[in-house]
Amino acid sequence: MDDIVILKRGDKRWPKGLDNLAQPPEVLFCKGNLELLKKPIIAIVGTRDCTRYGLEVARKLASQLASLGIVTVSGLADGIDAAAHNGAGAENTIAVLGNGVNVFYPAANVDLQKRIAMDGGLVISEYEPNQRSNRYTFPQRNRIIAALSNAVIVVEADKKSGALITKDFALDLGIEVFAVPGPINSHASRGTNEMIRTAACACLTDVSDVLGVLGMSVSGIKENTVVQLSFEARSVLDALRYDEMHFDEIVSKTNFAPKILTTLLTTMEMDGIIQKLPGNHYVSKLGR
Repeated sequence: MDDIVILKRGDKRWPKGLDNLAQPPEVLFCKGNLELLKKPIIAIVGTRDCTRYGLEVARKLASQLASLGIVTVSGLADGIDAAAHNGAGAENTIAVLGNGVNVFYPAANVDLQKRIAMDGGLVISEYEPNQRSNRYTFPQRNRIIAALSNAVIVVEADKKSGALITKDFALDLGIEVFAVPGPINSHASRGTNEMIRTAACACLTDVSDVLGVLGMSVSGIKENTVVQLSFEARSVLDALRYDEMHFDEIVSKTNFAPKILTTLLTTMEMDGIIQKLPGNHYVSKLGR
């Protein structure tokens, strides 16, 4: 446990928002950068059973928040949570676990959890480091996500999604909640659309909608530019303009030899221009 920091209530580094919970945790086991707890924090949560639209929205919102120095907190689940963590970048995200910090779940996010803890982000849990999750630990985790946040954004959620538990905790704490509208025929947006219809939360269509909670304006968002990019990099970005794309599709779109494209994609990823996703897919990190 050499790399685990144990925070107890009363510690000067303890997140004060947790004390507003009806049942606050008594201890947090932490791996990574505790300084993130001092920054403005926005939760981005949603369903595991999400759509490409939801993944793109979560990534883009988290990336824009990171450009403003705002930290994204989420629950490291598959789907919207993972997209939010990836969009923010490891150094700008907090993962709250429903198991101990030495347990890696889900399996698809093992590398993501390690990267967050090692590359400037923060992984936290109220559970003993080697404790595994159960049906009760994830809803309990959601109250911590809410309490750490200045606001909560629900990107996609069905009517019985666990993300709505985070929403309920936030509303009980007096924390503003935003929902991203989605297609009326999408199962992944039935819960969020219902939240908007019943005025249970505010509708979010742009990152600027949430910035007022922090007393910030959209003018602070760093605009990315491709002016100095090479012709080859521009060609890749043109291919990725509207959606994520598999490596083979990029080869087809750009007509680059696979070996040359592999080197180019690696360089662009290191420069923070694109992001590699599971399944050998890629997505642009620049505004579209």
